[in-house]
Amino acid sequence: MRILDRLLLREFFKPLAACLVAFLLCMMVYDLYDNIQDFITAKVPFATLVRYYGLLVPAWLVQVMPITLLLSLLYALSDMSKHGELTAMRASGLWFGRLMFPFVLLGLFASAMMGFVSLAWAPGAYQSSKDLFDANTQKETASLERTTGIAYRDVRGNRFWVVSALDSREERASGVEIVQGDERKGNLFRISAATGVYRHGFWTFENVIIYDYRLPPSDPASLRKEAAFEARDFTESPRQLVARSRKPKRIPTAELLENLRYASRLPPKLAAIYGCELHGRIAYPFACLVVVFIGVPFGVIGQRRSTLMAVVNALLVFFGYLFFCQTFLLLGQSGRLPAVAAAWLPNFLFAGIGLWRGFRLT
Repeated sequence: MRILDRLLLREFFKPLAACLVAFLLCMMVYDLYDNIQDFITAKVPFATLVRYYGLLVPAWLVQVMPITLLLSLLYALSDMSKHGELTAMRASGLWFGRLMFPFVLLGLFASAMMGFVSLAWAPGAYQSSKDLFDANTQKETASLERTTGIAYRDVRGNRFWVVSALDSREERASGVEIVQGDERKGNLFRISAATGVYRHGFWTFENVIIYDYRLPPSDPASLRKEAAFEARDFTESPRQLVARSRKPKRIPTAELLENLRYASRLPPKLAAIYGCELHGRIAYPFACLVVVFIGVPFGVIGQRRSTLMAVVNALLVFFGYLFFCQTFLLLGQSGRLPAVAAAWLPNFLFAGIGLWRGFRLT
C-alpha cells in the first residue's frame, strides 16, 4: 500500500468509528424509547437488555453502514480539501480515479461483509431478539404458547393449511383445514379435522372428514369420516406453521430460497414479496459501494467552496437513493417490476450518477 493510500484511509478511519458508534446508539435509543414501557412493566433484568441489544447489532449494522461510510468519507475528504492537501495531490497530476481507488476497495470490502451479515446473520438476529423480547415481557403467552388464525402454504408438499388455533408447546392444533394440491394447481383432496397432534415427525388428526376431489360427487367414497387419521406425509412442524406469521425480514435466507424454488405454487403477491426480500438482502449492502461513488465527487471540493453545501448535497443524493430503493421495492412487491430490477436498479442508477459527476471533475 502506497503512502498516498495510507494517508487517505487514515483520515477516513478517524471519523468512521465515531459515526458508527453514534448511529448504533441512536438506533438503540429509538428502540428503547419504543419498548421502555414493556421492559419496565415486565422488570426485565439489565443482563437481558444487554443480550437483546447485542442480538440486534448485526441487523442494525446493515442499515447504518452506508450512511456511516458516506459521512466519514465526506468529512475526511472535505477536511483534506479545506487544508489544500487534495488540491496539491491533483496539481501534481493525480488522476481522480486513482484518488477514488482505495475507497472503492473499501466499499467493496464493506459491501461483501454487510452482504454476508444480511444473508446469514441479520434474519436470525431479528427473530432471536423478538423471541427474547416476547419471552421476557407480557407478550410471552400469546406469542410462544398459543397462536390463532394461521394460514400456511407448504410449497414443497403443495399443501395449504388453515388452523384456527395452535399450541406450539403441546404441538396440538384445533380447527384444521388442509387442501392437497397437484402440480397443475388443481386440488386432490381436502381434510377437515377437529383436532390434530404432531408426534414422531407427522400429524395425527381426530374427528376427520376427507373430501376426495378425484372422485365424482355422486361416488360415496368421495366423502368419508374417520375417528382418527394418520397423515404420515404431512411433516410440517408446528414451528413451520407459526413461522408463516413472521415478517419477511425475519425469515432465514435458506427458507426464502426453498420457497422461491416453488414460486409457481405460491400466490403471485407472496412470491413477489419473497423475491424482493431475497434480492434486497443482496443488493442493499452494495449501498456501501454506491456511497463511495456519491461521496468522493462531493467531498473533493475547492478551498473556496462551502463544505456544508457539499455535505448537504451529498446527503440529499443519498436520501434520494433510499427513496428510490423503497419505491422500487414497493413496485416489485406489488408485481409491477421484476424482483431483480426492483432491488438492483437504484444501485446502478446512483452509482452512474456518482461516476458521471466524478469524471466531470477530471
